Amino acid sequence: MIHTLKSKKLDYNICIIGGGNIGTLLLADLSQKASVRLLTSKPERWNKKVDVYDSKENYKYSGNIDIISSNPKDVIPDADIIISTLPSHVFKNAFDSIKPFINQNAWIGSMPGSGGSEFYIKDSLKNNQVIFGFQRVHGISRIREYGRSVYDLGKKTELYIGAIPSAIAPIISKEMEELIDIPCFSLPNYLTITLTPSNPILHTSRLYSLFKNYKETKWNSNVLFYGEWDNISSETLFGADSELQMLCQKIEGIDLSSVKSLKEHYESQTVAELTNKITSIEAFKNIEAPMIKENGYFYPDFNSRYFKEDFPFGLCILKSFCYLLNVKTPVFDRILHWYESISGQEFYKDGKFVGESLAELFIPQNFGINNLSDIYEFYN
Repeated sequence: MIHTLKSKKLDYNICIIGGGNIGTLLLADLSQKASVRLLTSKPERWNKKVDVYDSKENYKYSGNIDIISSNPKDVIPDADIIISTLPSHVFKNAFDSIKPFINQNAWIGSMPGSGGSEFYIKDSLKNNQVIFGFQRVHGISRIREYGRSVYDLGKKTELYIGAIPSAIAPIISKEMEELIDIPCFSLPNYLTITLTPSNPILHTSRLYSLFKNYKETKWNSNVLFYGEWDNISSETLFGADSELQMLCQKIEGIDLSSVKSLKEHYESQTVAELTNKITSIEAFKNIEAPMIKENGYFYPDFNSRYFKEDFPFGLCILKSFCYLLNVKTPVFDRILHWYESISGQEFYKDGKFVGESLAELFIPQNFGINNLSDIYEFYN
C-alpha cells in the first residue's frame, strides 16, 4: 500500500527508515524543511500528517509525509538522504531490501550511528557512497498514537556527526543543521560514534545491575529505568566507561578526543554523583525498564530492543575492538557472560571472545579489520 501527498519543491528528498519513537519525531521535524518519505512495514497504519505534542499534552506542530510505503522502490530511488532509525538487530534485512534502489549520490545515515551499521553498509555498497551517523539521537521522544502523533520530550542543544569518508562530515553537518534546526558539529571520524559511551554501555550496565538476579526476584510494579537508577548501576557503568577509555587510549593515529568519559559527560566524579545526575534528568524520569507483567508480577522482557540490540550490537562491538587490541575488560566480560546465560548465545569459547554467535554480528573482525592498521584505514 502507498499513500501520496503532492510533492513539495524543496532541495532535498529525505527517506526515513522506521517509524518508531525516533523516526516519528524526525519525520515531523525534517518535513518542515524538506520533502520526506517513510519506509515502514505498516504503511496502512500511518496518517499523512504527524502531530507533535509536549509531555503535558500541549499540541506543538505538525509534519507532512509525502510518501508512505512498505516498498523500497517507492521511496528510495529519489532519496538524496536516507536515515535509518531501526534497531541494529533488524538493520541488515532492511538495508538489503533498499540496496538495489539507492541513488549513487545518496547520503546514507543512521540515528544514532552506533551499532556497527558502517561495517555492513560499506561492505555491501562498495560504490563510495557517503555513510554518516549521529553520535546521539536529536531528542527524546515517545509515540503518542502510532502513525499519527508523537511526544517531543526534549531536543538536544547540539548534535555531532561523523562520516565515511571522514572529510565530508563538515558538509553533512552544515546541511543537517539547516534541515533540523539544531547546531550540528562534525566529528574527526566515524569511529568516534562507534565508541561513544551511550546505549552500548549505559543500557547494558543498567540491565545487568537491575536484572542479574531476576530468577530470585519478583517486582510488584515496573521499574523506572532512569528515575530509579541506583548506585550499583552507577558503579557498573563507571567500570564499563573506564574500560572504554582504555580502549581509546590504545587506538593510536585516530583522533578520539570526542569520546568523552561519562564522568565528564554527566559532570559526575563519584558513584553517588552519577546516580543523582541520572535520576534528576527530567526527560528520562518516567521511562520504564523493559518489563512484562505475568501472573500479577513484573519480569524482564528479554525480547525488547534493549536486550536484542544493546548487548550483541552494542557492547559486543566494543568488546571486539578491545579483544583485537588486547585491552582487558573484566566489567564488559561480566555483563556479556550474564547476557550469554539469558540469551543462549555464545560469545566466549575457551575463555576467548571467539564464540559462534559473533559470526552474525557487525563486529570489525567480520569485515576484515584485524589490527590497528586496518582500523586506521577503514575509518580514515
